[in-house]
Amino acid sequence: MTDSKLIDSSAWLSYFYAENPKIKSIVESDEILLTSALAIYEVKLKLLKDKKEPSLIQKSLDIIKKRSLILSIDEKISGDASEISFKHTLHMADALIYVSAVRNNALLITLDNDFRGLSNVFILD
Repeated sequence: MTDSKLIDSSAWLSYFYAENPKIKSIVESDEILLTSALAIYEVKLKLLKDKKEPSLIQKSLDIIKKRSLILSIDEKISGDASEISFKHTLHMADALIYVSAVRNNALLITLDNDFRGLSNVFILD
């Protein structure tokens, strides 16, 4: 059983692009949410690639920071992520985010099918 939810960058982007009503109800709930610092990078990069206005990019990042606790990546998470990455053929960022969720007893909320089959993951569809 998990104590909280860690929101993946794909879920944040779905929220900002109003693509999935399930993520809207999660983000706009009163529950404390977690976000990996890597998601800040991934969200900002996607918004830059989509040529969004700097003010919209900043507003989006501010929402993430206001709505969730930002988790840093430490040596233990990095070490565990390399093993998870090898075992499940996950990309580096995905493995780091997944291990951040596991180490914080959080349910990972994502739209990324690369996480399919892993425990404590909820894939929005």
